[in-house]
Amino acid sequence: MRSALSTQYRKEFNIPAKDDLGALGNRINAETKQVHDQIDTFVTMKFAIALRNQRVYRQGLQAFYHIFRHIEIALEREMEKDHKYSQIIKDIYKPVLCRTEPLRKDLMYFYEGQPQKFENPILPLQIEYAQYILESTKEKPYLLLAYMHVMYLALFAGVKILNSQVMKSLRLFPKVKGKSRDDALKEGTNFFTIDVPDTEELRAVYKRDYELQTRNNLSEDIKREIIEESKYIFEMTGRIVKEIEAHNMAKLQSSVTYQMRNSAHYVITAILMLSVCYFAKNMIAHILLK
Repeated sequence: MRSALSTQYRKEFNIPAKDDLGALGNRINAETKQVHDQIDTFVTMKFAIALRNQRVYRQGLQAFYHIFRHIEIALEREMEKDHKYSQIIKDIYKPVLCRTEPLRKDLMYFYEGQPQKFENPILPLQIEYAQYILESTKEKPYLLLAYMHVMYLALFAGVKILNSQVMKSLRLFPKVKGKSRDDALKEGTNFFTIDVPDTEELRAVYKRDYELQTRNNLSEDIKREIIEESKYIFEMTGRIVKEIEAHNMAKLQSSVTYQMRNSAHYVITAILMLSVCYFAKNMIAHILLK
């Protein structure tokens, strides 16, 4: 999801025009447009399905929890160091955008206060991606600039639309004794809440700082790597959503197979019992006739 900043904010914060390809953010947007549009359509469709099923929805939250958590671990790690890219990251970084704690609060609500059910990734691709984020950005800290553009700007674009859909979903929030629906909404929608008076102003500041730090401080080779990493982020997002879908389909099929086997067992048992009864009846009739 990408939406345009208002003209007022573009002028006030000197945000580059969309056709200014000297801006790294614009280049990322232009070169990832095809894959972005594909993933956006796919994820939006799956999100609509997730809103009907609390279990699927919390699995999605859990996936993004692991992604953001490992990005933010890597960001904190690099900002503690003293190198060229750590300073660039520090000058762009906005603590209010961090999603680990908001997502953790939502998951504590949906998993009824049991962090052991979500704290560590269990699906193979989520485990692989979490490890990849930590290792690749340790070797090449500048790759975090891809995550800072793709993942955090996506928050601004999607937060209002997705939060509105979540708020309207009647099936999503479990009924908890002693708590109202308003309580549930407050406890279960932290992911979509950015705690500032004006999110559009924050977005403009973030885009401005990203532009100031990346236009002249990076070589062309580094920029190309960041653009390619941005494509990979979109690709992995789609693959992770598909993994959740495949996981649930496998569980459903396993359940159906189990039920069918159970049913077949009862049918076979019933047939055998009927056969025994029929055989016994014939034996008794044969004896009596003698």
